[in-house]
Amino acid sequence: MKKIIIFISIILIIVAGILYSTYGRELLSKLDEKRVYSMSDAKTTSLNLLDEFKFYNGGIVTYNNQKLQFINYDSSVAWERENNYFANRVFVTDNYIFSQTDSKVEVLDKNNQKYVIAEISGDILNVSRENNEVFIIVRLGTGQNSLYVMNDNNEVVVDNKVFDDIITGVAISDKSEAYALTTLNFEKGVPGNTLYFNLLDDVELWSVPIENEILIRTQIVNNNVIAIGSKNIYYFNTNGKLMWKNSIYNKVADIEIDKENQKIYILYDKDVKTELITYSFEGKVAEIQEAPAGMDNLKLYGSKTFVAGTNGIFLLHGRKTDKIYEDSEGLITDFELDGNLIRIISKDKLVTGQIK
Repeated sequence: MKKIIIFISIILIIVAGILYSTYGRELLSKLDEKRVYSMSDAKTTSLNLLDEFKFYNGGIVTYNNQKLQFINYDSSVAWERENNYFANRVFVTDNYIFSQTDSKVEVLDKNNQKYVIAEISGDILNVSRENNEVFIIVRLGTGQNSLYVMNDNNEVVVDNKVFDDIITGVAISDKSEAYALTTLNFEKGVPGNTLYFNLLDDVELWSVPIENEILIRTQIVNNNVIAIGSKNIYYFNTNGKLMWKNSIYNKVADIEIDKENQKIYILYDKDVKTELITYSFEGKVAEIQEAPAGMDNLKLYGSKTFVAGTNGIFLLHGRKTDKIYEDSEGLITDFELDGNLIRIISKDKLVTGQIK
């Protein structure tokens, strides 16, 4: 009798799983489309920030060329660092803060712990971090660009790899010791790009030229490369073969790539409105959603899709657009979510609230 009950329970679980996968998601989607989201329990905290500021590691980092502060969400200063010299550039990644002074680069973490990496000749143009690797793009005195890649131990794994053209983007692989890199030149009077796929130990696996547009974003997914340009979207397999290409007809405002759900989200600026188009990794259009004009910031949090501009933040779901927050002065700089808690930052204040 016990074995029969166990068998029936297993069958019921399997049937419930099949029913959910067939009808449950569609039902939840329809229920979500009828729901109206908004922000409640709003609280405003005054801030006294420096020239630049960003969300960083559970707080706010703010800086100018001589001073850097890490501020808690309640506006208290956790720590600050003031130099008697001028920092040429400051870059903030998810875990580290990079500051360049002449040829020396300092790295700070959330706790104000300082590391000094090897000297870098030239001006740092960009620093970013992906899949536990940090890449640094440098402009050399010769006019060439150079690439450095460091691991989480601050060890340089790609050291001063020089390119004659301008480096416009780098993506680090999530599956192998490899990276994709794009360069740009105007030698023929029109934009000419080269997309490279290289190993970190300085081996070029493949490269392809892309002309008459500017590549905006690259992403590696399972060693396949997605490249998004001003006119087209490209999808290359691990051997550099073009699997598909889709045309783009409007100005790209922002891009998000969801590896887990295998979707590409592109926010388009259409003057009188903004349009969000979702593509599958097979190149098919999965969904088209409209949003208010002026939206230039796209963020994905779980199953929720947000678009924002300087004057408002909206949540898109189904065919609906719900206003979460509005700033009549147009001072919104950025926002972040922590569960249902939203934080919205501008030059002089931090607004927090619950999305319900």
